[in-house]
Amino acid sequence: MKRLLLYSVICFLSGSLLACERVRADREDGPDTYQPRPAPAETRAAVTTDLKGELISVDMKNNAIMVRAENGMEQTFRFNNLTSVQGVEAQSTATNQPGTMAVRKLIGKEGSEVIVMWKDEAGAKMATSVTVEQLVSREDSRKR
Repeated sequence: MKRLLLYSVICFLSGSLLACERVRADREDGPDTYQPRPAPAETRAAVTTDLKGELISVDMKNNAIMVRAENGMEQTFRFNNLTSVQGVEAQSTATNQPGTMAVRKLIGKEGSEVIVMWKDEAGAKMATSVTVEQLVSREDSRKR
């Protein structure tokens, strides 16, 4: 019993000494200290990606559109004055419309197949352009 107690005390003390030595070695500054690699030059915000899916809704109040992707997930995209819309005929004669006016053309086109080009801006998915591939109007969706 005394041997077991003596062996336990020796193991405990040696383990404590090794842990203290390790902490002290980590604090030493020298030429062999670990330095992490610098972050890549290209940031994630600069990368533009696209998503193909079905237009679910357009929220002009919150400047957001919702799209159901081909895998069934619903994604929300923000839009601004720089967001462009292609594939929908103009409802107005003005040719130089701000982006929010361009997105208005999508109202009533829920169910249409769209491709949203977007980029990450401060954690939000910002739509840069929306292309309508297959146009569906409200009248078409009511017939189904």
